[in-house]
Order: sequence, then structure tokens, then C-alpha cells
Amino acid sequence: MLATVFLFPFLVLELFLVLLIGLIVLGPNRLPEVVKSVTKSAKWIKKTISSTKEEISKNIGLDEIYQDLRNEEIMEKTKSSSHEEEK
Repeated sequence: MLATVFLFPFLVLELFLVLLIGLIVLGPNRLPEVVKSVTKSAKWIKKTISSTKEEISKNIGLDEIYQDLRNEEIMEKTKSSSHEEEK
């Protein structure tokens, strides 16, 4: 969290520089089109990755695996606490 606080000013500066360079290279007329296109593409990529992860998770039964691991952890804690109470 502390690193994020220190990086925040640099992120704003970098964003400003990218927009300034984009304005110089593309011009004020094309820059909004390019930003809109890049934003749309980024949203599509994020949606595609998310749906792919979800599909893989369903196909291999990842939720069941996580649940089994969690159940095993609970059983181990229960066993260890019951052994400590017996002593």
C-alpha cells in the first residue's frame, strides 16, 4: 500500500506525458478517436480473459478443488485442536 502512495504521482505524470505525446503525434482531431478505440479494445480484452478464466474454471472443476482444499484445512485444524484438548 505504501508503494502505491509513492507511485501515484508518477502514474499521473506518465499518463499526462502519454496524452501529450499522443496529442502531438496524432493531433487533436484523431486523439479522441484513438482513445475511444483503445478503451473499447481494452474492455473487450478484459471481458474475453474473464470469460475464458470462468470457462476453464468450470471445465476443470476449480471451485470443487478449492472447496475440497478448504475442507481439508478445516479437518486438520479440528484434528489438531482435539489432540491438544486430549493432552
